Amino acid sequence: MTASIPDIYSTIHMLLDNYVPPLTPRAEGSNNRYDMYYPHSVELFGRTYPELYFAGVAAFEKYVGLYFFPIYSHPAEFTEVPEGLRKMLKGKSCFHIKSGDEAVMKDIRLLLDKGFSFYQSKGLIK
Repeated sequence: MTASIPDIYSTIHMLLDNYVPPLTPRAEGSNNRYDMYYPHSVELFGRTYPELYFAGVAAFEKYVGLYFFPIYSHPAEFTEVPEGLRKMLKGKSCFHIKSGDEAVMKDIRLLLDKGFSFYQSKGLIK
């Protein structure tokens, strides 16, 4: 079953909400951009940041963008992204989701869980 863009967006939005707290949501923009941040100072690759971006979602006309920072910051840890989801990766960290079938949503949930657990294991999210 192919879900509509609003349905895909809503599903990913709900998946992201599972990480509140410790993450804090921030919503803005015309594309209903919804991002998750760890609102505390973190050190990453020898540099200190006032907060850490984790992931976000935005709705566009023909796809839903899933922005996933762990795959950008630590690409070696995410080499085994399921093939169906890997095909949706555009650039280094943005997935263009056009299908909301259960397998894709399960893969997204597992990817988010892996990223969250990985950041916790590195002490980036407490």
